[in-house]
Amino acid sequence: MRPTEPAGILESLRRAGAGVLALAQNRLELFSVELQEQKARLLKVLVLLAVTVFLGSMALVLVTATIVVLVGENARGPVLVGLSVLYALGAVVAFLALRKELRSAPAPLEDTLSEIKKDCDWLNSRK
Repeated sequence: MRPTEPAGILESLRRAGAGVLALAQNRLELFSVELQEQKARLLKVLVLLAVTVFLGSMALVLVTATIVVLVGENARGPVLVGLSVLYALGAVVAFLALRKELRSAPAPLEDTLSEIKKDCDWLNSRK
């Protein structure tokens, strides 16, 4: 009976090791997927930001030029001051919206960290 005991222990250790490796592989795959999602989100945000800045700037220049040309000679100064104030307020609102978006983004790799915490809690409860 003695010779079969070590094989049983070794088999149990082998299975435990295989389980740990499978668990680690699963977590690494989740990490990889989340990393790809974060990269795609960042790229999307940067492209949208560049397009918004470019088109917004072009629109502001054209609208300003059109208004300044259409108003009379005497009103150009006050109109330019009013438009400058309007644009400054718009910039502040856009900045606040961007800051809110960046703060509300989910924490990077949140799911991976959550799963690893669950694994640690489960392993600690088995002691």
